[in-house]
Amino acid sequence: MKSRLTDMASRRGGFTLLEVLIAIFILSLVMSTVYVSYTGTLKVSRQVEEEGNIYKMARITMDRLIRDLSSLQPSGGTFYFTAEKEKIKNNEFHSLYFWSAAHLALEENEGQGSPAVIRYMVQEEGNEGGFSLWRADAAIAKPAQKKETADGYVICRHIEAFKLTFYDAQERETDVWDSGATASQGEPLPRSAKIELALTNPGNREKPYTFMTRVFLPSKKRTP
Repeated sequence: MKSRLTDMASRRGGFTLLEVLIAIFILSLVMSTVYVSYTGTLKVSRQVEEEGNIYKMARITMDRLIRDLSSLQPSGGTFYFTAEKEKIKNNEFHSLYFWSAAHLALEENEGQGSPAVIRYMVQEEGNEGGFSLWRADAAIAKPAQKKETADGYVICRHIEAFKLTFYDAQERETDVWDSGATASQGEPLPRSAKIELALTNPGNREKPYTFMTRVFLPSKKRTP
């Protein structure tokens, strides 16, 4: 009787090797499931954050472009507006140079919203190998013919495309504009401009994030 009780107590006091292995297997399944779920959630969270930053940067860039172009004004009865295409490392981007009442004051003694020469241009991002859109403006008494402005600052990073399309009063399209050449034809400014901006998609480089808007440009010769 005593030996039987001793045998039962010994069995209740521990686990067999098979039971331990089964417990370890079950625990590993649970831990792997938790890990996969956690990493998946973390990946989605990072992707949402990246997309949010991209959309925010694109919105700020588009808003700034619309404000600048909507504030175009003549100097001495003449509009100054030039849009050209530049090739950078086998990539073609647009650049803009115009006179607008949309100066951004970065110094204490500067006047916000005063007339200024404004320039948009795409430049390389150095060692990163991509491209950035830069904005520069200089508040001066009257526009200069030379396309010289301050150093400027980066307004949008990771540019894949910066494309402009202009429409005249007859809705004819062109991708370049020079107010000095078109003024003699009675069209110192295009009627409107379509802005296309493409930003790098980290998850799929073949499908960049694309944004598009159209802005109507002012002209004292047009009736509202």
